[in-house]
Amino acid sequence: MILNKNIIGVITAVIGVISVSCNNVPNSPGWEYMPDMYRSSSYETNEANSMFADSMVNRQPVAGTISQGWVANSEYSAVKVPYPYKNDSAGYENAGQFLKDPFPASPEIIAQGKERFEKYCINCHGASGQGDGTVVSIGNFPPPPAYSSAQLKNLPEGKMYHSIQYGKGMMGSHASQLTAEERWKIIRYVQTLQNPGGALTAAAPVDSTKKGNITVPVPAPAPADSTKKETTPTDNKS
Repeated sequence: MILNKNIIGVITAVIGVISVSCNNVPNSPGWEYMPDMYRSSSYETNEANSMFADSMVNRQPVAGTISQGWVANSEYSAVKVPYPYKNDSAGYENAGQFLKDPFPASPEIIAQGKERFEKYCINCHGASGQGDGTVVSIGNFPPPPAYSSAQLKNLPEGKMYHSIQYGKGMMGSHASQLTAEERWKIIRYVQTLQNPGGALTAAAPVDSTKKGNITVPVPAPAPADSTKKETTPTDNKS
């Protein structure tokens, strides 16, 4: 039987790789064939790299993915579903009507919200929510309305969440800085600034449908089609 020269060459190369890879040194990895196939390159945070279209190593999660880590059957599982409302006026109104804070207005939750508020919101909104933060006083920017003002005093919590998600007016989106849990806790604290000195009651039950262990907010119903005429049963006279 005559073997092709190419086949003989391949067999010889494989035997050579095996003989070189095997040795008596316990800690030696031997000879690694194409190590990039199984040893991925590591990149530094915020590093620029030409292999990405925008040259940035930091990547956003795939659209529609849901972060994990919540206990199954948790009453807070609603904050883990993808955000259902678009960045438009209809989405803003629907958020105000259907989104409800899943966290109780307890002293513990409010304290946690205050801690986050003082890191992410106080610079513009001020310590007491009067719109007198350092960005306004030093940077000479127009102040945001006070939380206790007629404009914001009764602002629904769903609209607050929508504004944190997408930004509103001169306020930019904080979706990349604050988790859903942190946003809802901040809102619990903001509610104390909307009604300083007043009692804060827990949110009303969420208007929702159940899908397994996840609570999904119900979108606003579609407007009725006025072109369709209602039919009423009539006596069959023949």
